Amino acid sequence: MVSRKDIREKINVYSWGSKVEFNLNSQGGFKNLDNANLSLLWGQSYILTMKPRKIHPNLSDAGVKGYTLTIEATDTASNAESIGVRLAYALLSVAVDRHWGMSLSWPDSPLPCRVIDRTKSKGVTVQGFGSVTSHVDISDFILALENNFSTHSNVPYPLLLSMELCASSRFESNNRSKLIMLVSAFEALAGQNDLSNELGSLIADLKSLAKQAQIEDEGIKNSILGQIEGLKRESVRRAIRRYIEKIDISNEDREFIDEAYKARSKIVHEGQRVPELDAMTSRLDLILKKVYSSIK
Repeated sequence: MVSRKDIREKINVYSWGSKVEFNLNSQGGFKNLDNANLSLLWGQSYILTMKPRKIHPNLSDAGVKGYTLTIEATDTASNAESIGVRLAYALLSVAVDRHWGMSLSWPDSPLPCRVIDRTKSKGVTVQGFGSVTSHVDISDFILALENNFSTHSNVPYPLLLSMELCASSRFESNNRSKLIMLVSAFEALAGQNDLSNELGSLIADLKSLAKQAQIEDEGIKNSILGQIEGLKRESVRRAIRRYIEKIDISNEDREFIDEAYKARSKIVHEGQRVPELDAMTSRLDLILKKVYSSIK
């Protein structure tokens, strides 16, 4: 087993480590961590340190705190990648168990950790933050409220839910969560049609075949029957595409919405990473504004 002494002294041998950056909301935190590096004593042979890190002022003003965990060291980059992922898993497990609000800082990277080369000079690091505000005079706020109040005598619930999802997504600092909420905002508007009339006897025929199939596990058979029953309902993707065909937006926007739906499916159903989510969520937000303005 590699000793901590070897890790400290033989940097050219044990050259690789990993960093996991994370944010905690006000529910989580540490009682005895100052603004310096803290070496964490644990039973593993790796060296583990933690320090606070600067985050966007908008987040820190809301009680969020940022931290960096560093785990060292291994003799290969691939091993460092592996222990970095394990560290991220352990960190998320603590958050789930203790009911902490936590986000990991890995916007477009394929891993929740960053592999570091201990032999390289640290150099100079520069960090900056920016934000855009949209404050209005109270008189303008009242006028906007009045204009929108007069738009609908009866507000459809799907529209209300969709707009709430859209507006709530702007609280999210995690673009994966934001994408899921924005695509769900389209889903809320679309609604899934019942296809029973179009399918005729197909559902009954498929159920009959499934019941006659030689499947010993009743749980599997019931699951298949449930999936067949679900065929009566239009798929979410088809429902969204049908809905946006009626909306006054460009074909380019329609195709983009479909790409965003596929991206959400990759994240939710396949556990894949999707790059450049920031640009995707920003454009989806703008398209939703067009959609809402066209609903009168």
